[in-house]
Amino acid sequence: MYRVKTTYRSGTDRPIIERGPWHDSRKVAEHWAEQLRIAGYAVSIESQNIQTGGSGDDDDNADLAAALAGMA
Repeated sequence: MYRVKTTYRSGTDRPIIERGPWHDSRKVAEHWAEQLRIAGYAVSIESQNIQTGGSGDDDDNADLAAALAGMA
């Protein structure tokens, strides 16, 4: 399962992070990510797979950092 994470600013210092619905295939998620990139959004793809294979693309602490930033 994969989903697109969109980050943008709406006139504030803190970025707004939105997570889309889960998709069964990475190909579908990549399609939607590309459409959002074309529209000017900064996007990334998240996976439910706990084992990332050591690719270095995923930041395991990103959600924690975003939550802590939102609390500040």
